[in-house]
Amino acid sequence: MNEAIKKSFSRIRLLSDKSSLQKKLVLFISLITVLVLSGIISCESSTDSEDQPDLLRVKFTNDSLSAYTISIIQLQPMGRAGESTDPAGDWGDNILAEGARLAPGEMEFFNLEIPNLHWSRYRLGVISSNGDEIMLHEQTGYQPDLSDPSITHWGSDERTVSVTVVDNLSTGFIDIASWSDFAGIE
Repeated sequence: MNEAIKKSFSRIRLLSDKSSLQKKLVLFISLITVLVLSGIISCESSTDSEDQPDLLRVKFTNDSLSAYTISIIQLQPMGRAGESTDPAGDWGDNILAEGARLAPGEMEFFNLEIPNLHWSRYRLGVISSNGDEIMLHEQTGYQPDLSDPSITHWGSDERTVSVTVVDNLSTGFIDIASWSDFAGIE
């Protein structure tokens, strides 16, 4: 009987060893599967991020010295800095949410799709004293005094932009008196 017990224990140990080996094999295969899947997911994530445009976080302020509320801000991509002064695209839609307004002293934050080392110019629409919406560039005979105001994407992924819109007493037009574009959010 002693011999039969020993044989039974040997069989149990052999089965236990097989079970342990199977568990180790399942664990190994699971580990390999997790590593392979995480590698695939990692590759897909990097591909997706390459397809996403560079985002620029912009704080846009209608300066407190402005005489007008801004109702429209349109952007036109100008391409890579220093390469061309010709537009790289058409004027876009209003970046202000529908019905949104920027009164003097107010600001709005935007995430704009301007690639790094590129820039866009912008043009404005304002609310006149009689409540009409006027695009500055559409005023008959209007010639802007300053170069086109711009939003640039270099030096930082964040920009602080400010513009002052007033009556130009010498021309009689509603005009941009000053504008600024600085790296970082102030």
